Order: sequence, then C-alpha cells, then structure tokens
Amino acid sequence: MVQEEARRGKGVSGTRAARDRRALILIFISAFLAAQFHWAFGAIGLWVLILSQLERRGILDKWNATRVLGGLLMLRSNRGQDTIEKIAKPRKFWRIYGEFSLWTCSLVMVFIVLFLILSFGSALIYGVPKSEAPASQLIPFPGVSPVIPFWWPAIAFAGALIIHEFAHALQARAHGMRVRSVGLLMLGPFPAGAFVEPEFEELTKAPRRERARLFAAAPATNMYAGFLSWLLICILATQFSVVNPGVHASGIIEDSAAAESGLEPWEIITHFEDVPVPSAADMTEQLSTQGVGESVNLTVLSHPDGDGIRTERVIVVTLTSKWDYMKSQNLTDDQIVALGIDKEDAFLGVSGMASGSSGMDRLVGPMAWEQDRPLYVDALGVVIQPIVLIDAPLTFEGQIMMPQEMEYIEADGWLGDILGTTILMAIITLLFWFIWWNVGLGLANLIPIIPFDGGHLMKDFLGVIVGFFNRFSGNPHSLKTEMTVTKISSFSSLFLFMGLLLIIIAQQI
Repeated sequence: MVQEEARRGKGVSGTRAARDRRALILIFISAFLAAQFHWAFGAIGLWVLILSQLERRGILDKWNATRVLGGLLMLRSNRGQDTIEKIAKPRKFWRIYGEFSLWTCSLVMVFIVLFLILSFGSALIYGVPKSEAPASQLIPFPGVSPVIPFWWPAIAFAGALIIHEFAHALQARAHGMRVRSVGLLMLGPFPAGAFVEPEFEELTKAPRRERARLFAAAPATNMYAGFLSWLLICILATQFSVVNPGVHASGIIEDSAAAESGLEPWEIITHFEDVPVPSAADMTEQLSTQGVGESVNLTVLSHPDGDGIRTERVIVVTLTSKWDYMKSQNLTDDQIVALGIDKEDAFLGVSGMASGSSGMDRLVGPMAWEQDRPLYVDALGVVIQPIVLIDAPLTFEGQIMMPQEMEYIEADGWLGDILGTTILMAIITLLFWFIWWNVGLGLANLIPIIPFDGGHLMKDFLGVIVGFFNRFSGNPHSLKTEMTVTKISSFSSLFLFMGLLLIIIAQQI
C-alpha cells in the first residue's frame, strides 16, 4: 500500500517535472523567436502557458472549453442550433449543393497537389530563393502582419469563418447527422478559426460520399462567397469615373528623357502634342508616330497641393531610342527583336504606364480588358481573378491599390451620388478583404493535410482506392482498409506539412 502510494507520488512528481521542462523549453523558444523575428511569437508562447495552467486547474472544463494543438482554445456553445435546423430544412437542395461543392473541391485539389509537387521539385532542384518579406508577414493576423490592417480584415475574417462552419453544419443536418456544438477557436484575443462538432459516431458511420460532401461544402462555400463578392466589386466599380483623364507612370527611369524633362512618378499626362491620351494604349499609339531624337510637348498635371489642387504645365521631352535602352540593360539583339522592338522606336523613359482607372481596373480584372481575347481566356480570367487579388496587399503594403490611384477616381454613378466616394470605397475595401479571407481559407483548407478539410477528403478518396485494391486482392476487410488509409494519410500529411514548413524556413535563412 505504502509502496503503491509512493509510486503514485513519483508518477505525479514525474509528470509535473515533465510539464515544467516543456514550459521552460516553450519559454526559451518563444523568447528566441520574439527576439529574432516578431513579438507575436512571445505572446503566443505566453498564451500557451496560460492555457496549460487553466487546463491543469480544471477551469477550461468549467467553461466547456478544450485546449487543442497546444495553443488553440476551443470555446463551445449550443447557440444557433435552431437557426441551423430551419435553414437546413430543404435537405434535397443542400445535398445537391454538397455534391456540386465536392466536384468543385476535387478539381481545385488536383491543381493544389500539382502545385505542391512542382514547388517541392523546384526547391530540391533549384533551391529556395531568400524572401525579402519580414517574418512577421507569415503571421496572418489582422494588425500583426505588416500587410494586413486591422478593422476591415478582422470583420471580413469573422464573416468568412462563420460561413465556413455554417456550411459544415448545414451539410451535417441535410444528411441526418446531429450537431453537438458550434464555437470558436481562439488564439489569445483573436479568433483563429471556427468549428462545428457533429456527433462523432454518426460522422464516422456515415457513407463516404455524404461525409465528403460535409467536408467539401465549407471550403467551396468560401470560394463561392469570394467569387460573388468580386462580382459585387465589378458592379460597384461602374459607379466610379476618372477625375482627370490621362495616364501616369509609377516609375521614372534615371537619366532618361522623362527624367531630364522633370516628369515625376504619378503625375498625370493629359495630352501628347495637344492630343488627349486618356489610356495607356492612346499614349503608346502617339509615341509610335514619333521618331528617335524628336521633341514633343506633354501637358502634365502636378501632384495635388495641400488643398488637393493640381497645377497644369507643359514639358518638352526629347525622345531617345528604346533599342539603345534595352542594349544598356544587357539584352542581346535577338532578345530585343523577340520583344518586338525596332531601332527606330522612340523611348520616353517611364515604367508602369497606366490610365487613371488602373487601380479599379486591377480589381475587376477581365471585366476591364480592352483588347478582344478568345472566349476561353476571358472565362479563365473570370475564374482566377479572385485568386489573383490575394497578391494585392503584398504588392501595395496592405492596401487594395496605391494611394495615388485612389486620388484619380471619384464616385459618379447614381449609387455614388447617394453614398459618396468615401463610403463606396469603404464598401469595396470590405468586399476585397472578404474575398481575400474566403479565397485564402478555401484554398488553405483544401491542402491535403489532416486536420484540414482537404486532408479528410483525401483520406476518404484513399479509402475508395485502397478498398478497391483490397477487394481485388481477395482481402476486402474494412478494418484493414481503414488501418492502411490511416497510415497513408498520416504519413502524407506529415510529409506535406514538413515540406511546406521547410520551404517557409528556407526563405527566411
């Protein structure tokens, strides 16, 4: 009896010692990462320590909460069950929606897997180029990452999480599975995700097709929501017009004709030799009529002063040779010819020439294309435009367009007259971040890694494949199939996770 109690005491003290060691290791790692990269790593380490203490004292149990993956707090609630039940009543509709979602996610996952394979292959063969982006950019939280502001992204993120988990819940009820609870995943004061907990036994016993619909519906709904939000931006973009029609250059090349004439980046060129140039195509057409060495007059509007007024002036530009400029950039004659450049082509000396509507045109993408393109190119552009927009905050330092581009446009349609430029642009900004989060969540959740939705979809797909081979080999036992699938999916998830982690680390070294 005494020996048994002594063993128990040693066991408890050993467990406590192990916890203390893990806590010390966590403190050391968090402090190191906070000092080297960003203070947020230290905050995350402190949050994990607080959660572990709350868990040890049984406080999380009183809150109906659970600590998962070390640093995530799972807060459960039974609220919203009636709403889910009412909306899920047209079950046939939601089953059809789930089937359509499954086909959508299957197609997207094919491209994601191909992209990951090509990325890993490229990293092994050519190495990983060092990223100039700060490490804090890898923390995709509003206000923490330098490319994600706080308010608009935070509101959009909450909305994207709600529709993601709501889609899971609707599919569960549409297929007769009960929803035990709903809730949020918290990382400190920030919502890091949301969740729906169907009855586990009902989920595991459900037919694979029904289970796959449940997992596919959420990321598909995110992507659909992102696409619809982009269509709304396209509609709202029609309510804007350019204040001063003309073109601008985002960059002026050193020692070029434009630089010597005094032209500055983002100034507006309204006329080329008294001919209006409202678009970059018009500017290019006028340049093509001029030869090397000729002098032309450009009517330019300066940057706005403190009162927002631009001053008009006329500058004289002596055009140089585009061929000579390309030669100075170490291009060969064959390379220059391949670019369609002739020795008589005049060169102004600017980069990023665009019209005043360039910022809005970039958001609407194919809806603003001026050239006639094949139908399949237009269709592809419409499909991928919400994905293309993900890069905008990385390019424009957290903004949806450059501040100068916002100065070029104003609300001009019937809706713009009612709401005004500021409110209309605020709505577009919110819709943009709603696209950003929905498309990002949809694509990220389709990475075939457990516990993402894509990991569960891949696991069920492997179940079909392995089950077929087991039946073909004369050993169709379901338990063997399940064990084989679990091993394969666990290994593939670990392999993909480690591969992605190594690429991210290699970019920062």
